[in-house]
Amino acid sequence: MDSKIIHAACMGAAVTVIATRVAIIEQERNTIDIPRESRINAIAQREFYIDSILNRGDRHYVEQIRMKPIILYRLCDVLTSHDLL
Repeated sequence: MDSKIIHAACMGAAVTVIATRVAIIEQERNTIDIPRESRINAIAQREFYIDSILNRGDRHYVEQIRMKPIILYRLCDVLTSHDLL
């Protein structure tokens, strides 16, 4: 091969690599960082949600869990007795 062709191919590859890296850096710079709530708030919210399901009555419980409370407790007992929970 001619040395000019090899040189042109190498330059083209180098330009492609540099352009790709610049595009990646620009994309990272333009991403919006969404602040996450602290883990403590997530735990408190989860506890509040579970508490609201358990204490708002059987109808709400069935709407959320899709089974009556006694059935869920029996299921938990079965799973626990077989070391699956």
